[in-house]
Amino acid sequence: MSDLTFGLTMTVMGMGVTFLTLLFLALCVRLLIRLFPFKGEENKEKTQKKSG
Repeated sequence: MSDLTFGLTMTVMGMGVTFLTLLFLALCVRLLIRLFPFKGEENKEKTQKKSG
């Protein structure tokens, strides 16, 4: 295996692993958002109007 072939192989493999890691992290974030939805200012205002 020549140096050029080895270098290109390592570059493609490194980019592939990087993109797979980013995809995995994005899926984890989406899962956490579904499990623990964000309660913003709108929900606080609605609960204050109902109680008071």
